[in-house]
Amino acid sequence: MTFESWKSDFLIRAADDGVPAAILNQVSPFLTSATGAAQADMAQPEARKTLQHYVERAVSDKRVAQGRMSIAQYDAIFDQIETDYQVDRHVIAAIWGMESNYGSIRGDVPVISALATLAAQGRRAPMFESQLLAAFEIVTRGIKTPEQMLGSWAGAMGHTQFMPKSYIDFAVSANNGRPDIWAEDPADALVSTAHFLVCHGWKGDLPWGTPTDVPKTENLHGLRHLPPQNLTHWNSLGILPQRAGAINYEARLILPGGVASLGFVVSENFDALLRYNNAAAYAIAVGHLADRLKGAPALTFPPGGDARGLTQPEMRFVQSRLTELGFDTLGADGFSGPKTEMAAEAFQAVQGLPVDGFVGLALLRHLETL
Repeated sequence: MTFESWKSDFLIRAADDGVPAAILNQVSPFLTSATGAAQADMAQPEARKTLQHYVERAVSDKRVAQGRMSIAQYDAIFDQIETDYQVDRHVIAAIWGMESNYGSIRGDVPVISALATLAAQGRRAPMFESQLLAAFEIVTRGIKTPEQMLGSWAGAMGHTQFMPKSYIDFAVSANNGRPDIWAEDPADALVSTAHFLVCHGWKGDLPWGTPTDVPKTENLHGLRHLPPQNLTHWNSLGILPQRAGAINYEARLILPGGVASLGFVVSENFDALLRYNNAAAYAIAVGHLADRLKGAPALTFPPGGDARGLTQPEMRFVQSRLTELGFDTLGADGFSGPKTEMAAEAFQAVQGLPVDGFVGLALLRHLETL
């Protein structure tokens, strides 16, 4: 389907969904193709860098220093957030730092054009069409005009990069006015971010998680698929959190960089961070940046991990080869998801490899020999 064909069809469906004709006429000129958005979607850093590379770049000493200054500058609004929402200021500041470098890079891409491009591309059409309808709602309410709605290539806006639907569903004002996440003052964006986390299950007295050393064990698959256990039980199983504090919370084990990288035991709050951006590397980086802002040391990754992430053609090869060998990934789009991870686990088990479900260089090299 061409972009123009998609556009014509989408406008008809939007009208059927109740979007007023006047609004459709207003937004239609902004439903244009933006090649930059399509290209960026195929090269997201969470998917292309190794966990170590992504976290070390995202949680730099410079970002930590800037974050501490920003927390001090906006101390009053962070006080309000902790009182009203029970979300640690360092977590909100970490999201702010990750999303817009504390407001310095909020994006200048026309959001409606970016969302239209990604919807027409087809890979995640329902999601981006839903976001477009939310953007139309922002216009309908008179909050922003189409030309004022600027943000990232993915359609995220403001200091903490809210998608349009998140704005409609979760944006709140720090002073009981209309939420303005685009303003120079970050107050509304920061409060809205705290509100988003609470609405997605954030618990104020719970750490996000902690790095852990992973023992060499034949039961790696079983450990990774255990339901949440308290840290004492993880200790008894040989999973030793590196920074366990006084709270003996429930957590599950994840190995987002594979068995050769760091493991993490993570709580329900980690899942709330995933609702903000559904990439384990992102959620780990936010949690680690929050810890660094509080004075924790940088993560130390073990030697021997992947030197780089897989390219998209390499990922497609892995998916196609696994499917050929009887471990169906249900498609070869070059992006690792739950189906690819399950196929990798099944293959690793049959081959006597560590069952970490990680699709990286070691798995690629093994498949190339078969």
